[in-house]
Amino acid sequence: MALLRLLLTLTLAISVTHSARAAAPKDIDAAVQKGIAYLKKSGGENGKAARDLDRVGATALAGLALLEAGVPADDAAVKKITTVVRDASYTQNQTYHITLCLLYLDRLGEPGDRPLIQMLGVRLLAGQNINGGWTYECISAVPPATERLLRTKLSDTVLVAGGGKEPEPTKLGMPKPADKPGAVGKLHADVEKYRQSLLATTNVRNMLHDDNSNTQFGVLGVWTARKHGVPVESALDLIEKRFLLQQTASGGWPYSGLLGGADGSPSMTCAGLLGLATAIARREEKKQKAALVGKPEAKEPKPAPIKPVVSSDVDPNDPFYNPPKMPEPAPPKKPAEPAAPKPNRGAGDPRDAAVKLGMANLAAALANGGRGRRGNDADLYFFWSLERVGVIYGVDKIGDVDWYDFGANVLIASQRGDGSWVGRSGHGTDVDTAFAILFLSRSNLARDLAAKVQRNPANAELRANAAPPAPDDAVAAKPEPGTKPEPGTKPEPPPKPAPGTVEPPNKPVTLAPPSPPKPTQGTTASEIAIELTRTSNADWEATLKRVREAKGQENTGALLAVIPLLEGERKATAREALAERLCRMTPVSLRGMLKAEDVELRRGAALACAMKDDKNHISDLIDALSDKNEAVAKAARAGLKSLTEKDFATANEWREWYTSRK
Repeated sequence: MALLRLLLTLTLAISVTHSARAAAPKDIDAAVQKGIAYLKKSGGENGKAARDLDRVGATALAGLALLEAGVPADDAAVKKITTVVRDASYTQNQTYHITLCLLYLDRLGEPGDRPLIQMLGVRLLAGQNINGGWTYECISAVPPATERLLRTKLSDTVLVAGGGKEPEPTKLGMPKPADKPGAVGKLHADVEKYRQSLLATTNVRNMLHDDNSNTQFGVLGVWTARKHGVPVESALDLIEKRFLLQQTASGGWPYSGLLGGADGSPSMTCAGLLGLATAIARREEKKQKAALVGKPEAKEPKPAPIKPVVSSDVDPNDPFYNPPKMPEPAPPKKPAEPAAPKPNRGAGDPRDAAVKLGMANLAAALANGGRGRRGNDADLYFFWSLERVGVIYGVDKIGDVDWYDFGANVLIASQRGDGSWVGRSGHGTDVDTAFAILFLSRSNLARDLAAKVQRNPANAELRANAAPPAPDDAVAAKPEPGTKPEPGTKPEPPPKPAPGTVEPPNKPVTLAPPSPPKPTQGTTASEIAIELTRTSNADWEATLKRVREAKGQENTGALLAVIPLLEGERKATAREALAERLCRMTPVSLRGMLKAEDVELRRGAALACAMKDDKNHISDLIDALSDKNEAVAKAARAGLKSLTEKDFATANEWREWYTSRK
């Protein structure tokens, strides 16, 4: 019997070790494709979320997952979702729904949706309470007359300057926002009027209670609305103060944000890290602006903590008045209860220190299995929260755990036969399936946020402290044309430089002459790009080879930044190096890159599809023939000719030929 127990123990140990291996890219891609097929068939109709009576939130989330996984906007299923989201946006008043509609329309990228995005953005501003948080109901129900007016007025394209000054504080005691130069933008004239009316009639109950689950959606929505001209700087100030104030001694954050409390779930730790990311990004913006004008950077004052405010005219009998349970008052003549221990952040910028503590808290949760599984049910909400943190901060490992491999293994094992996922949260099949696809696709819904956060010098230390890379995590040799990456290699997330910047998302990498390169801390995409532009003709080939073969998305970002600045032979060889780097990408990543905003990224992805000799990309390249950029369309045609040994004059002819083969 003892021998039997020993054998059983060894068998289980071997099984666990085997399951910890990285999922093969082909398995990940197959899982994503099955999930896409399920969502296309469902159309977001099998989803439910808390108070999601009309399923709009689930529908928008399903659309986000499809777009992030590379499904084109003109796909029939996506077009149906777009119609639903646009129509429903006018009536949404719940935080989850408002944010998901806003994120979907932003990801869709249609200029005509800008007024709708602004309308949703100002609703989020009106729903934020004085503690910087949100609850389920963001604003009161939209009156039918207001809905009709908005539908009529927002069909035009008139924009007005609306971000130079934010509104005066309301009578409910909201703090007066400081004027922020970075907030200047243009609002639709009627959105500006609507914003003023919302802030003037903010319901007092929204000043009392909130939670960090709704708040993390509010944070993502507010940051996204920022680039559409919505003045959100005061809201971001409150978010920064909130997550600095409410962090617990262990580095986590509670679920309810009004009066603090014990640590919440690991998902709430992710929510806190997301909020702090916006604070770090804005700090890095200020540094960059100061550097551009050649002036010394003004020292920022240490963020002052905010104190929860409870209005004196609140009726406790109001059914919406539901603050966290207050502690019992201390008996007379007894000392007051000691305050909860505060996080020990040490010296330095409190934002960086808070992030470091939060990452340590999350690492401990992952080391203990996190909330990845309970029985056969995966916590897919946590997985998406974890993925956002990993992508925004640009880390491969959190503590000793490779977060992507951790989640991918669980997701591939738990996918159902129809391509869907069902988690334990009760949100519904479509919501859980969308969360799973977003994780596996390494979705990045706030690329500009990630780019700014990863420029933070302290972030290099954060990545370095996560864990040293394992030997098998070394960069693979440059693939020859026509070959595929070895199974089990981890997909590199598609980089995307923020518009108008020279510094795309970066990770530390060396530029030392020896080959193969070894990672060193502190090298950013902009530094690599600058070196490429300054390299002499004699050293060009060797320098480009190092960048081409080095591991890390900052190298890809540097190539994307520098190619438009090059000419002649250098430009041609840099483009070739980019395409060769992209050959390491998974099919899912390449499909997403073919839809990216960056022209050079789309062109390189088209060539990489052909160089991988993967005929599954034929339909993707046919779609790319219609790209508005001629260079991308030419690359797609060249790729098709290489893959098929055919040549047709038009995209329709290619489609007819491809359809006839099925």
